[in-house]
Amino acid sequence: MKYIRIASRAVAGLIAIPVITGLLALQRVVGPLTGNYKTIPSIIYGIMRKLIGYKVEFNAASAPLVKGKQTWFLVNHLSGADAFIVGGALDGSFVARDDVMRWPVLAEAARSIKMIGVRRKSKFNDQSRGKIAKNFNEGYNTIMFPEGSTSDGKKIFLFHAAFLTLLYGDTAVDKKKKRVTLQKDVVVQPVAIRVKSVDGKDAIGNDELRNLYSLPGHNTLKRKWKRAQGRNITLELTLLPPLDPKDFKDAKELANKAALDIASIVNPGQTIFEKAVIPGYTPAKPARKK
Repeated sequence: MKYIRIASRAVAGLIAIPVITGLLALQRVVGPLTGNYKTIPSIIYGIMRKLIGYKVEFNAASAPLVKGKQTWFLVNHLSGADAFIVGGALDGSFVARDDVMRWPVLAEAARSIKMIGVRRKSKFNDQSRGKIAKNFNEGYNTIMFPEGSTSDGKKIFLFHAAFLTLLYGDTAVDKKKKRVTLQKDVVVQPVAIRVKSVDGKDAIGNDELRNLYSLPGHNTLKRKWKRAQGRNITLELTLLPPLDPKDFKDAKELANKAALDIASIVNPGQTIFEKAVIPGYTPAKPARKK
């Protein structure tokens, strides 16, 4: 049965490729004309989830989704598939690595869903903040994975605050170094992802089952093969109460509060956060003492 399931998914994937390609081409026209970057991408995310066997549920204890204000969603990061999970449930533009915008095929897909490409070296943070400010100013929400890297989902890594300083007046510029001013009132809403079940089996606290979705060690071929044999993985999203930047003294305090709120769902009791190793990230050098 498991091999039939794998074969069926392979065939379905081949059929879905031209469908998804057509939808992306349509979105390239519809997006700029209508300003709608939600409907067609949500259909694409739904197709992808169906093919892979992912289901999404909202925790009954979730806070209400913010409405009426531009929202910066901060989400913990377990897998590359988080985009399918979060993208279909939340309305916003993803902050992603800038190199994605240069990959063949994927670059066009990223542009069609209004992805925000940012560079990981800290010297480009002002330009990254400029892109995010522009996205908010145009009336779109932003979705970001502030840990900067995937984890095994067992704990939360330190949330990086370099982009969040936009909310506290830090410099934001465009490619020509022209200042970009944030013109919207933005609130931050933390969102927790956790693996709820695998093939109907409770995955909460079960490392083996959770790791069929998460990316410890960037995954292995054996784990991918085992995942492909399964029927479905259910992911649970928990919306936490929104955070008003005005209630925090700076971006670090805001980021830490968001991390604590998400940890209360993912890893209750966690209060200390270690930095994740982020490939390609170069931290700013400390200023020399005079």
